[in-house]
Amino acid sequence: MSSAPVPATRSRRDAVGASSVAAASLWSAAVTYVVMSIAAWALPQERATVLLTFLAVLFAVYGVLSGVALETTRSVAAAARDDHAAGPALWRVAAVVSACSTVTVLALVPFWRGRVLHGGDDVLVAALVVAVAGYGFHSVLAGAASGRAWWHQAAAVIAGEATVRLLATLAVVLVSATVAGMGVASALGALAWLLLAASSGRVRDSLALHADSPARTLARRMSAALVAQGASAVLVVGFPILLAATTDPADYATAAPLLLAISLTRAPVLLPLNALQGVAVSHLVRAGSRLGRLLVRLLAMVAAVAVVGALAAWVVGPWLIQLLFGDDYAVDGAVLALLTLAAGGTAALTLTGACAQALSAHGWYVAGWVVALVACVVLLQVPGSLEARACLALGLAPLAGFAVHVVGLAGIRRSGRIAAVEGADA
Repeated sequence: MSSAPVPATRSRRDAVGASSVAAASLWSAAVTYVVMSIAAWALPQERATVLLTFLAVLFAVYGVLSGVALETTRSVAAAARDDHAAGPALWRVAAVVSACSTVTVLALVPFWRGRVLHGGDDVLVAALVVAVAGYGFHSVLAGAASGRAWWHQAAAVIAGEATVRLLATLAVVLVSATVAGMGVASALGALAWLLLAASSGRVRDSLALHADSPARTLARRMSAALVAQGASAVLVVGFPILLAATTDPADYATAAPLLLAISLTRAPVLLPLNALQGVAVSHLVRAGSRLGRLLVRLLAMVAAVAVVGALAAWVVGPWLIQLLFGDDYAVDGAVLALLTLAAGGTAALTLTGACAQALSAHGWYVAGWVVALVACVVLLQVPGSLEARACLALGLAPLAGFAVHVVGLAGIRRSGRIAAVEGADA
C-alpha cells in the first residue's frame, strides 16, 4: 500500500489541537507553582516539608499511572491506524486499573508511610487512596483522547485536574491552611474527570473505545509501561521520597528550600514534556523512519532549553526564590543551575523512552528507566550535604538510563524495525 501525504487540513487541526494540550500542560505546571507558593507562605517550614513530601508521593503515583495513559495512547492510535481494535473496552480497562492501583497503594502504606512521611497524618493517606482510585480513569481518558487525536478533550482532562486542584486549595487556605486540608485539596483534582464525563459526549466516547490488543497482551504491555513510568515518576516528581528515605529525619525536616528548588527547576522542562508524552507517542507511532530525525531535533531543543534555563537559574534564581517565598528559602545559584541541567538530562531520558514505547520496544523502555532509578538510589548513598547528593543523583542517574535507551534504539535501527513501522503506516 503506498504512502499518502497527510492532508493539510488534518495537519493544521493536529497542530492546533496539540497546542491546546501544550497550553493545558503549562496551566498544570503553573498551578503546581501556585500551590507550592501557597504552602511556603501559609505553613511553617517543617509543615511545608511534610506537605511537599506528600505532594511528591501523590505526583509520583500519578506518574506511575501515566504509564497507563501512554500505553492507552499507543494502543488507541495503533487501533485507529490499522483499523483493528480487538481489545477490551477502555472503561473496563480503567476500572481494573483503578481497583488494582488502590489495593496496591493500601497494601504498601505500612512500608513507606513512616519512612517517607515520618508518621504523617492519616488524612493524607486516605486522600492518597481516593486520588489513586480517581486517577486511573483520568489516565485512561487522557490516553484515549490523545490516541484518537481528540486533542481538545485531552487538554480538558489535563486542565480540569489542575483547575479543581487549584480551586480546592484556595478554598482550604481561605478557611484554614493545614497540611491535611491542602493535601486533600490536591487529591481532589483526580476526580475532575467525573465533571467532564458528565458534560462531554466525546469524553464519554473515549471510555467506549477499544484497545488494539487482547486483554492479556494489553496487560503485559501496560505492566511494562507502569514499571518504566514508576521509575520515571520517582526521578521526575517523586525524588523527595528517595531523599527522605535516605536522610536522617532531623536533617530532612529543614529540606523545604531544596525540595522547592528541585520542583521549580524541573517543572518548566519536565511538567509540559510529561503531559505531552501522549502527543509525542501518538505522533511517533506514525513517524516511521522519520522517528530518528524527529528524536534528534527534540533532544537538541531540550538541550538548548536546559542550558539557557541553567544560566538564568544561576543569575536570577536565588533572588527570585527569596522574592517569591521569603528569606527562609535561600538556595545557592550554582545549586539551581545544576538542578536545571539535571532536569534536561531527565527530559532527554523521557524522550528516548517515548521513542522506545512508540516502537513497542517495551523491554528497552523499562530497562532505561530502571537503570536510571537504581543509579539514583546508589548515588544518594554517597556522603555529603543534601544539596550535593541531590545534584549528583539527579544529574548522573538519568544519563545512565539515556545510554541504555540509545543502545536499544540503535539496535532497533540496525534491525530495520523502524522501516517496518513505516511500512505499517503506509
